[in-house]
Amino acid sequence: MGITYKFQDSLYVNLTNKCASACTFCIKNKWGWKFHGHKLLLKTEPTAKDVIKRIKDPKKYKEIVFCGYGEPLLRVHVLLEVAKYVKENGGKVRVDTSGLANLYHKKNIIPKLKNLVDAISISVNALDSKEYLKLHRPIFGIASYRGVLAFARACKKVIKDTTITFIDFPGSDQNKFKAVAKRVGVKFRLRPYLDDNKK
Repeated sequence: MGITYKFQDSLYVNLTNKCASACTFCIKNKWGWKFHGHKLLLKTEPTAKDVIKRIKDPKKYKEIVFCGYGEPLLRVHVLLEVAKYVKENGGKVRVDTSGLANLYHKKNIIPKLKNLVDAISISVNALDSKEYLKLHRPIFGIASYRGVLAFARACKKVIKDTTITFIDFPGSDQNKFKAVAKRVGVKFRLRPYLDDNKK
């Protein structure tokens, strides 16, 4: 079962296949739930003990990254328990997220991440609410984009290394993406557009 998988010099944690979005660009379907030879379709969601058993010594990796074919912050309590173990054993923690966790949980979960998450990467990919809705198809509708940017602003108060990311879609304007990050006051990173030919 694809609970953890190695990619480059980090270990990735696949906590859930559930998500609050149905992104048009998501590779899980066109790559058949696989990622560079790893099968990430979960039969059951792992417990914190399941994950910790697979991590063993977190210092062996550059980072322990919560990122799989689902939204890790939907299972924030499990994430926090694993992150606590990683930090107590000398490791670093990064979370890759859609930024919809506060909307999903109907409360601000960001303070719980303090001192447990070293870096957070929030996928934005759009310049406005309508574009975001079209690309991500979130369950929270048109309010989602504003919620994601608010999430990023709140994260930077708790997590020093807060980044918003944009996919480098064909014809996209990187300068406009950078302007969004500057307005929010966080770091910017451009991610490659993945397709069927880049497995």
